Amino acid sequence: AQRAGRGQEGDMLSLIFASAAALSPQPACMATRPVDRSHAVCCELNEISETSRVTRGLVSSLTALVNSISGGEPPSAPRRREQDSLDAGDVLAGLRTDFEENEYLWSGRITAELYDEDCTFTDPTLSFAGLSTFERNLANLDPWIERFVPPTARSVELKSLRLVDDGAAVEAEWRMLGDLALPWRPRLDLGGRTRYTLGGEGGRISSYDEAWAITPSEALWMLVRPYRGDGGEG
Repeated sequence: AQRAGRGQEGDMLSLIFASAAALSPQPACMATRPVDRSHAVCCELNEISETSRVTRGLVSSLTALVNSISGGEPPSAPRRREQDSLDAGDVLAGLRTDFEENEYLWSGRITAELYDEDCTFTDPTLSFAGLSTFERNLANLDPWIERFVPPTARSVELKSLRLVDDGAAVEAEWRMLGDLALPWRPRLDLGGRTRYTLGGEGGRISSYDEAWAITPSEALWMLVRPYRGDGGEG
């Protein structure tokens, strides 16, 4: 069995809501609300090239701040691989598990075996190289995520997962939804697409490119507005 590791995204979206969580003076009590899986976000996707330098600089600074507070450096010892190589079907199956069982967009529990050590991770707010750095960023954010968006208040929906470009890449379309345990009870509802390029050592993922159906500014706006629960926000 492939071993699951901590990490994710570049889901630096989690970092954006972690900064919003700092506005809460104390832990908030939150009643779990049913998660609506019927809504689909349909609009043009946003990539890092469309994000302002100010927004990217803010996220980069917040990432560095969280890492400096939490401590920890990427391990220097070589990672022990369980398989010398993977075929496209192996990667497809592993990604499906990460989405459907691990809900990795929230939990950060990826299967590290799928990724090249020098994989580049890009989302609309940040881009950097290195699987170990990716894992460290999310490990440092994990306490924030578990405190403010516990498993009972979040979900990940995998809309599609398929091989593209004659098996040279995998594309996933997804939606993540979560109710944050903050006094104003915001809800984050984000749709997106991730492309995993299979150009790494042993057929592993060499590039992780994520696009969102809303801008980073719109995502942040969701986090500072109360969610009314009647199909809109306050």
